[in-house]
Amino acid sequence: MKKKKPSIAVLRLSALGDAVLVVPLINQLLSSGKFQKVSWITTQSVVDLIGPIPGCSYIVVDKVKSLKTLFLNWLKFKKFNFDILIVAQASFSAHSISFFTKAKKKIGFDRRRGKDLHHLFIDESINYKDQHFVEAYMNLGELAGAPIIKPHWGKAFGHLSCKWAKSLRANGKRLVALHPHASKLERRWSNDGYVRVIKSLLKENCDILILGGDSELEKKLNLEIAKSFGPEIKNLTGELSLVQWASLLREVNLLIAPDTGAVHLANALSTKVVGLYAVANPMLTGPLNGLENCINRYPQAVSNFSGKVDGDYHHRVHDERAMSLIGFDDVWPKITKALGLS
Repeated sequence: MKKKKPSIAVLRLSALGDAVLVVPLINQLLSSGKFQKVSWITTQSVVDLIGPIPGCSYIVVDKVKSLKTLFLNWLKFKKFNFDILIVAQASFSAHSISFFTKAKKKIGFDRRRGKDLHHLFIDESINYKDQHFVEAYMNLGELAGAPIIKPHWGKAFGHLSCKWAKSLRANGKRLVALHPHASKLERRWSNDGYVRVIKSLLKENCDILILGGDSELEKKLNLEIAKSFGPEIKNLTGELSLVQWASLLREVNLLIAPDTGAVHLANALSTKVVGLYAVANPMLTGPLNGLENCINRYPQAVSNFSGKVDGDYHHRVHDERAMSLIGFDDVWPKITKALGLS
């Protein structure tokens, strides 16, 4: 009698950028042909951003913010039973869902990367390596039985509005997006730096978009950049749906951004990225297919502001002075190369 293939689920909620990095793991599991069913336990915002993935079923949950959401998630997972659960997130919210999820085997991270008592919620773990987040996720898939493949995002983002995004491009002009803000203010480059970049891009006859979320601080800081240029550029901060945001990042010729989810999304959509890194290690969290275009001042930031020479691969420099190590003269050559201006 032919042995039944196991079912497998991946647990990864938000943040959105981190969820984008899980798509290659989903593709790895699907392409292996070793599982009779592949599910992704995540939030509605992730589903809205990434869209349908053929062969993968979404199980939508609410992040645990109260006893009510905890109870509702418990009710939802009473009916599920998996052979394997990949716990691809080490956080209290993910662990509470993992606790409710029935699975014969639960796979997760090593103790060095597994925070919030992660080891208590898994049965097996991958070995520690200095590696990019995408590679770590795919090692989880390998431990589950799926061979490693070249990371790709090909099965996702089929729902994007390409026609709408193209309408923002003038004929024959390069379209460049700036996403200045990150989840933490310490990762944001100076507004003066962005203003100099925009002035230089306008001289090269580029169209400029400023993108960002809807927090009041982000809107305020991005407006300070935009008001120097009036109608010469479009400031779309806080105005886009998730689908519109992703659609634009597919359409633009280049994204300029610090360590933020937009970097991972643009990389997934095969858009060139000039990444601005000092707080975090770009080899860990940079645009996987475009690390050569990143400005990397992380080693200097670790040395200057953390009192270390060789920092932990995962170390973050929690100092607002770190991004000041990046100068316009570091950024502009990367932009000209990426856009073919030089």
